[in-house]
Amino acid sequence: PSSKGIITVAGDYKKSIKCAAASSRLAESLVVAEEKKMLERVVAMAGKQPALSPNPKEYDAQGSFQPAKETKKIPLDPEHPERFAVIGANLDSK
Repeated sequence: PSSKGIITVAGDYKKSIKCAAASSRLAESLVVAEEKKMLERVVAMAGKQPALSPNPKEYDAQGSFQPAKETKKIPLDPEHPERFAVIGANLDSK
């Protein structure tokens, strides 16, 4: 009830379904547009990367890990001499 009597609210279910469908299409198109932008960024970044060979032997060894030629064993536990770590012999004491 209101000051002017009973309020009646009516709806049109067909119009409601049309509105819901239209908003769903809008939401879907916004998501698709955002995904397309993201895909374009990924493709652009991939184009800037150098192509890698599937054969690891073809990689330049300059940036690869090279083990130290001279090493020493550091005991981890004095009671178990078989437990040790191997480190480079020419490392700083720090």
